[in-house]
Amino acid sequence: MRLVLLSDIHANVTALQAVLKDIEIIGEFDAYAILGDLVNYGPRPNEVIRMVQQLTPKTIVNLWGNHEYSIFGGSLERFSTDRGRAVLKYTNSILTEESRHYLDEKMNHQGFQESHVDQKQFLFMHGNLDDAYWGKFGIEKMNDERYAKYAYVISGHSHIPHYVEHFFSSENAEYRNKKRTIFINPGSVGQPRNHNPFAQYGILNTMTGNYEHRSIWYDVEEEQKLFSNSVDRFYKERIKLGI
Repeated sequence: MRLVLLSDIHANVTALQAVLKDIEIIGEFDAYAILGDLVNYGPRPNEVIRMVQQLTPKTIVNLWGNHEYSIFGGSLERFSTDRGRAVLKYTNSILTEESRHYLDEKMNHQGFQESHVDQKQFLFMHGNLDDAYWGKFGIEKMNDERYAKYAYVISGHSHIPHYVEHFFSSENAEYRNKKRTIFINPGSVGQPRNHNPFAQYGILNTMTGNYEHRSIWYDVEEEQKLFSNSVDRFYKERIKLGI
């Protein structure tokens, strides 16, 4: 299976359009895994939701992130700034009933999903096992033995891509007493934070293990023009720098 990994679109239509065009040019693929945070920060949550709805026939994972969770009232205190809470309030004010229905009825509220793909066990999640919505996932978390049973752990939330092959101790002489788990974060489509402003996503071949991290140019300035003056300029400016 060729699996497209999309995360943290954050209401950025221009970036999502560029990614979907890139996928179309590449050609054959089998399914989408969407790791959360379709909405907030960016100016067009309703339009992004409509675009994601069109992917439904091939979507096998469609998780809530911390922003979907927060839209429905969860953990507002977890935002680190008042501007973060303010932009969520703005997003809430412009969401249509159709968009709310999609977020509430068509997405996985748990923030994680276990799946078997090509006879391999996958864990898809937005955050980490300690906190499916808000949990930070860094190198130190990869030592957690709870991840050892998975062939792949695919996460979002940080907006920073990674690909790491980690080896746990295992009583399996054939494999020299090691068990491999591959950790992937495809980065963010709509608001990268790895100092690369291009729209980012991943493509995983679940049979061969080949993984490609894609970084796609899009017209950031055109997207910036759509931001409301009701939203702190920080969110408009950060997409230019990838911060």
